[in-house]
Amino acid sequence: MNRSVLYSILFLIIFGAASVSELYGQNYQNIRKELEAQQKKARSDIESLRDQITSFEEQVSEAADEYTRNYEEFRNLEREIALRNAVISSMEEERASILEELDVTQNEIDDLKADLETIIENYKSALTHLYKHGRLPDEVMLLSSSSLNQMLVRSYYLDRFETYRQNQARQIEEMQAELETRESELEDARRRNQQNIAETNREREVLEDRKASQEQKVAQLRRDRERLEQRLNATRSEAATLESTLTELIDEEQRIREAEQERLERLEQERRRRLASAENIRNRREREAQVARFSRPVESSELPSDSRLSDLETSFENLKGDLPWPVNSGVISAKFGNRINPVYGTRIDNPGIEIVTEPRSEVHAVHEGYVFAVQPIPGFGNCVFVKHGRYITVYGNMSDISVSRNSFVDKGEVIGRSGDENSLNGNSLFFMIREQNTNLDPEVWISSR
Repeated sequence: MNRSVLYSILFLIIFGAASVSELYGQNYQNIRKELEAQQKKARSDIESLRDQITSFEEQVSEAADEYTRNYEEFRNLEREIALRNAVISSMEEERASILEELDVTQNEIDDLKADLETIIENYKSALTHLYKHGRLPDEVMLLSSSSLNQMLVRSYYLDRFETYRQNQARQIEEMQAELETRESELEDARRRNQQNIAETNREREVLEDRKASQEQKVAQLRRDRERLEQRLNATRSEAATLESTLTELIDEEQRIREAEQERLERLEQERRRRLASAENIRNRREREAQVARFSRPVESSELPSDSRLSDLETSFENLKGDLPWPVNSGVISAKFGNRINPVYGTRIDNPGIEIVTEPRSEVHAVHEGYVFAVQPIPGFGNCVFVKHGRYITVYGNMSDISVSRNSFVDKGEVIGRSGDENSLNGNSLFFMIREQNTNLDPEVWISSR
């Protein structure tokens, strides 16, 4: 074969093959790390929710009075079912991430196999060519050069070809080891996927069992008609009391603001009158002292100004759908609005939502605002009322409150702690959003998790 053709083949082999170690790994590892982080978070959520489930399982067996015990069991079962649904959702998210990991790993294996096969074929072709056509010793090829330039070119390509052969052999070994690692990871992901399926199925079985227990509890409660009616009336009364109390508090706060505004206007008029009189005092020193005394406009030291409330209102409104949750972790066990009570079979209007969470969890203000009331409300426990312009947020069933009336709170500031086993509604937080006289669905306003 013509030697110039041979050199052309060597040139294509050497420069046409990129370093495989640079092409693999980085993108795959980044994707894999993201998936592992997703799975770790999902598993953490599952364990946290299971801890809460254990707490409610223990509470289900407590209480002495038969009706109270049955009703408390029903409420705790309701919360437990909400938590188990959340566990299953987290498991499904975990499985989706594992399936995505399986696809990514399988694609990586397919790519590795294809490129490994190509490299091996190129390596075989080079060796086969040399075997069929032979190869002159390096010294002969160099000495047979027709010029110094040709000798230098031949020397360069001979060195490059020898390096290429060594690199190809090393890359084949590295890719085979990488392929074994990926296949091991694939088997591990398949094992975790099967484990997730089995775990999810077990969780669904327990969920169905708890739902059956709840249905039995509902049937048992329905047999006690007299107490059911009393409880139903009490629930409706509590909701009505919250509504009327909130309206009264809003009206009272408005009256206080108007009275304060009138007082400030009177004080401002008096200040201006005295300032005008002070400017006419003949004695320079006395005049300067009196003018300085009455030059500063009268301001309120407690109530927020109209402009500040307007800014809070605009900011709150712009965050619709992105407000933070009032607790760091939790599951909504009672939704907002008109819903059919599974025990009573009647419709009850829920003015807010109930979030089941860890006992005494920190409760955060969802937005900067002005605390205009702190007081207990029948059926909702101790409540904190925060004003954001025409919007109001209410935080109920608080086991501890760390803010006071007529104070400002920042977004995310801890205002107290959620309920515990000694609270009216157990390990939960009541959360409500209101625009003037209209209750709003908090789930529409807070961010999705």
